[in-house]
Amino acid sequence: MRGLPPLPVLRLGRRLLIRADALMQWMLSLELREAEGQRLRGCLGDNAMLPKSTALSVKRIGDVTLYQADSFDLMPELGDVDAIITDPPYNPKTHKGARSARSLASSQIDFDSLTEAQFIEFCGNAVSQAKRWVVMSCAWQHAAQLEKAGVPLVRLGIWHKPNGAPQFTGDRPGMGWEAIAILHREGKKRGNGGGHHAVWVCNVEHGEHPTQKPLKLVEDWRAKFTDPGETILDPFMGSGTTGVACVKLGRKFVGIEKRPDYFQLAGVPHP
Repeated sequence: MRGLPPLPVLRLGRRLLIRADALMQWMLSLELREAEGQRLRGCLGDNAMLPKSTALSVKRIGDVTLYQADSFDLMPELGDVDAIITDPPYNPKTHKGARSARSLASSQIDFDSLTEAQFIEFCGNAVSQAKRWVVMSCAWQHAAQLEKAGVPLVRLGIWHKPNGAPQFTGDRPGMGWEAIAILHREGKKRGNGGGHHAVWVCNVEHGEHPTQKPLKLVEDWRAKFTDPGETILDPFMGSGTTGVACVKLGRKFVGIEKRPDYFQLAGVPHP
C-alpha cells in the first residue's frame, strides 16, 4: 500500500480545523485501504509484504492481481509465493538476432534484454521467493550458467517447436527449440508429472506480444508443477498468457509487467 492520504486540515490563523464530514471521508478511505490490504494478503499469504511505491498501476479481478512495475523492484515486497512460472527476457545476442517470416530485416523484439548477471540475480531471488518450483523459458546461454553460479537447477528441459522459424541464411541448421530451466529450493520436491521427460512439443503461436508463449505449453507447466488454489507469480507477464492458464486451472495469479503497453494488453479473464 502506498502512504496514508493527507488528513483534511484547514488552517485558520494559528488554529487547525477539521470538518466532520471531511474527517469521516478520510477515515473511510483508511478502512478501504485496510480492506484492500487484507484482500491482497489473502491472495499472497499472511506473511506477504504489501507492495509500496514501486507499482505504477494495479489491477485486481478476483484471484488475479496485476502490477505495472519493474519486477526487480517489486518482487522483494510481495513475500513468498507457491511457484514462479515465467518467460524472462533473453540475452542481448538472442534479442538482436530474433527474426521471423514477418520480420526478416530487423529483430522483432522491442524490449530490454537481461545480462548474464541480471539473469542469475533474478533466478536466485526467484528460488528464494518460491516455496516450490520455478519454471521458465530462457536463453540456452543463460541456462548454461546456472549450475556454475550455484543456482539449484533441477532439470534443463526444452520446448521443441515443430513450426519454428528456419535459419533464414540457409548456411546452418535452425534452432527449433528453446531452453526450459526448472529450479527448486533445497528440500523435498513434489510434482504432478509422474517423472515425465522435460521435453515439450508445441507449435509457436503468434500474438500481439513478440515472444508470446503458446497457452497449451503454459497450461501444461501449471498442471505439472502447481496445485489448485496455489498462488503463481509471473514477474515478466507480457501479454498475460500465464494468468490465463492460471485462471483456467484454478490457481491464484500475480503478474508483473514493466512496459505500460504490454500491461494494458494483459487482459486476464475472471473465471
